[in-house]
Amino acid sequence: MMIRGESYHLDVIPSQIRINDKRTQSDLNRAYDYCMKLFNKYAKSFSFAARYLEPQQRRSIAALYGFCRLADDFVDEINLTPKQIDEELNVLAKIITRLSNGETFDHPVYHAFGDTLMKYDIPVRYLYELLEGVRMDIYRQEIHTQEELELYCFRVASTVGLSMCHIWRAIHPETLQRAAELGIAMQQTNILRDIAEDYNKGRIYIPAETRKKFRIRLEDFETRKITSNFKYLLKHEIANARAKYALAEIGLRDLPPAASFTVKVAARIYANILNEIEKIDYQIFKKRVYVPKWKKFWISFQCRREYLHDMKEFVLHP
Repeated sequence: MMIRGESYHLDVIPSQIRINDKRTQSDLNRAYDYCMKLFNKYAKSFSFAARYLEPQQRRSIAALYGFCRLADDFVDEINLTPKQIDEELNVLAKIITRLSNGETFDHPVYHAFGDTLMKYDIPVRYLYELLEGVRMDIYRQEIHTQEELELYCFRVASTVGLSMCHIWRAIHPETLQRAAELGIAMQQTNILRDIAEDYNKGRIYIPAETRKKFRIRLEDFETRKITSNFKYLLKHEIANARAKYALAEIGLRDLPPAASFTVKVAARIYANILNEIEKIDYQIFKKRVYVPKWKKFWISFQCRREYLHDMKEFVLHP
């Protein structure tokens, strides 16, 4: 089997994928290598954080990432109509079912992810929820309530964290709940960082009921002006996200040390995006914030110290 270029996951839509039941172990290895290239190229921070994982776990995380990216890219990266995207998501849901039954397909992401899905017994309901989250982006231009927002965040982000918990065999109900909270916090952080970019695409993720409470009008988005009320709203949303990060930190203790390190680095880097929003006095329409490289390395250094301490404890009290 020949592995195509790194954009192959965008070149072939689900309805064009075909079953191939003659795949070899060499084909599977190359499929995982392809997913690792995607992971290293498009998820640099998380790929960096995952370096302490066992090789097979890291490759499985990359396969999960590849599948999630493939599903998510339907909305903004592929030139299809909403109806066509909806139909392709239906096809993708059927492919998930078939992957869970052990079938293999002629595409490296599906091949590697199918192996990961079976190996770690990842519940397919998480993946169906992910697709429903993507579907929400097709038609909806506005979110009305906080409950709607948290459902959206759960579907597009928490489902990924829950799937990772199965790869790490950390599936206690409380651990899964903390993972779901972290996913919501990270997606809410994305939303706050990308308010301007999303508005340019015709989407507003800050719920209408929240905007009403802070007396934010659509005109504030149109004029790209951060009023005093808009600042209060951003402060409120940042506080909500930070509360979820704090709860999630406790749940990280339930993970094996290497997994805990991986998630901790990614979560703390994301949480620092909130600090960067504050540093620019909430002027998110003027600048898209990011965490500088030196800060990422400093966060990683701090987490590594905690990781080495956790490893000692893990060896003494496995």
